[in-house]
Amino acid sequence: MHTVTWKKGTDTKLDNLFTSLRKERYLDTSHRLYKNYGDENFLSTTPIALTICFDDNNIPEVCSSIAIRNCWPNNVYRIHNRMWKASNRKPYVRRLSDSVGYATLSQIDWLKSNTNCELCFISRQTETWENWLMSNLNEHFGCNFKSDNHKYLTCPNECDQTCWQKIIYMGDERILEKWQRR
Repeated sequence: MHTVTWKKGTDTKLDNLFTSLRKERYLDTSHRLYKNYGDENFLSTTPIALTICFDDNNIPEVCSSIAIRNCWPNNVYRIHNRMWKASNRKPYVRRLSDSVGYATLSQIDWLKSNTNCELCFISRQTETWENWLMSNLNEHFGCNFKSDNHKYLTCPNECDQTCWQKIIYMGDERILEKWQRR
């Protein structure tokens, strides 16, 4: 298994593979969030880096991006942005899949090497996911994610309730005070 995270637009072969996998995901209308993977919705999140985790047979298993938005404080990045399983779609009820864990580590390392990241976070529209994901990433992959009781503005439309999401985060907690939250 190996994971690659690269700046969008710097590797044509990987960019094309990622786009092909994303479009394939978009065409699967059975998934409740399939629209997130269309050009307009995916690009609206301003992805700055892309990630693919390959299995031992070099088959893409997990894909996601790192994103920035103007509604977040400076030097704050969302990892796991628009994450999906390209293959191996088995649910991991008790433990996070290695591919998701390695994708997380790859994105954190990329941010450390290529940005002035002060805080990175993961968010989801659903409820009750954060403790499970946080404990799996912290226990099995050596991360140091934390959470709090707030919902943060994750997209520019503060009237849209889906834009207010729980997050897990790593980094300078003082940044959270600069972020619109409820």
